[in-house]
Amino acid sequence: MSRVYIATFSNNAVEAAKKYGVNIELNDICISESLNPESFDATVERMKQEVAGSGAADVIMHGPFTEIIPAGIDRRFVKLGMDRLNEAYEACQAMGVDRMVVHTGYEPLMYFKEWHHERSVEFWREYMKDKGNFHIYIENVFDDEPLMMKDLIDELDDPRIRVCLDVGHANAVTKPEYDVYSWIEILGDRIGHFHLHNNDGTDDQHRQLLDGYLDMERILDCAEKYCSHDVTFTIESHECRDSVEWLKERVDR
Repeated sequence: MSRVYIATFSNNAVEAAKKYGVNIELNDICISESLNPESFDATVERMKQEVAGSGAADVIMHGPFTEIIPAGIDRRFVKLGMDRLNEAYEACQAMGVDRMVVHTGYEPLMYFKEWHHERSVEFWREYMKDKGNFHIYIENVFDDEPLMMKDLIDELDDPRIRVCLDVGHANAVTKPEYDVYSWIEILGDRIGHFHLHNNDGTDDQHRQLLDGYLDMERILDCAEKYCSHDVTFTIESHECRDSVEWLKERVDR
């Protein structure tokens, strides 16, 4: 089975997945309102059509990330995020999908890291307590160094919970003392999944893999050296065809 996935927000993602024999990561529920009761059935049907059209042998769900902040001080606000993620789990169940990407929800200008860590451990333990053999990948967004995620995964100590390392996000916001390659070395086999896209280091631009400051060959070399052999990769560039040709040649050989 291919370890390469294409995010369905990419242009012509479904057609590219079918052409190149790779998998897809569904983005239909990233905006949580798509899970509202009046939208839920149509959203699931649209995702089923995308899977069928792609011919994908495997599917990962990208969960909702709007207003999901485990460190929120207002418990009612945090509960809203939990409710949305539970609705996302229901969508996964309806699709027969057992893996979902979720964001850390870290807001650097609002919450101390120690508080974010404490509340995140509580949040994700609560979320996973009734999920059986369901797996989540927690993705960095505004996290400016890898140690927060390392400590979170280590304290959760749950084989169903691993990291999704988004290299584009890390490249745009990381502290100078941590380049993206050091993130991979530090997180190691805690990483179960990658989001791959490129940028110039100033913003989250979702360029194609070879269009930016990140050395994608080095990213893959680091993944091979420090991560487990089952690690997977989603292309998250706005345009995907050139990227999937390049990545499939290197990962699925």
